[in-house]
Amino acid sequence: MKHIAILLSLLSFMSLQAQTIQFSLNVSSSIDASKDQDMAFDEVFAGSGLTEIGLGDPGMGVFAITGDKDLDVVVSISAPTDLTHSGLSTDTLPFSMSFAYANRGSNDINQATVVAGTTARFQILSRENGPPKPPPTPRTNAFTQIQGTAYVYVYGTLNVGTVDAGQYAGTVEITVTYD
Repeated sequence: MKHIAILLSLLSFMSLQAQTIQFSLNVSSSIDASKDQDMAFDEVFAGSGLTEIGLGDPGMGVFAITGDKDLDVVVSISAPTDLTHSGLSTDTLPFSMSFAYANRGSNDINQATVVAGTTARFQILSRENGPPKPPPTPRTNAFTQIQGTAYVYVYGTLNVGTVDAGQYAGTVEITVTYD
């Protein structure tokens, strides 16, 4: 089972600041996951309201998942509904996250499938037509399964109200497992 922990660390000041979400990965099995791009909000300031990063926007997060091309993976996202102030303030920033995936062999948002909800099951490399093939040959010293790469796109909204300046943070966890 793969766990990808994403640390959300956002700053909200009275003056403009760039908002960046940094992702950290923890990978420990035959699935390989890497972060290609952090999620980064445009500059925001206290009271600026809804700030959105949409699918295909330059600030969306991008992950690559590489594994046995014929196998299915389950990708789940668990995100907080609010980011909390790191200091003494009880202020929060409402936060929502969505994701999509592209599994046709290239990092192309035009081929992305938007996920309704927080979990998706898909083949690492999409089957072109028909039912799934027979189970893949098990790994041995003489045979290594052909690898494929799927891409996961993470995007969302941040609602910046009249809040205390400072750092706001939360943790988003992405879990990737073979099905």
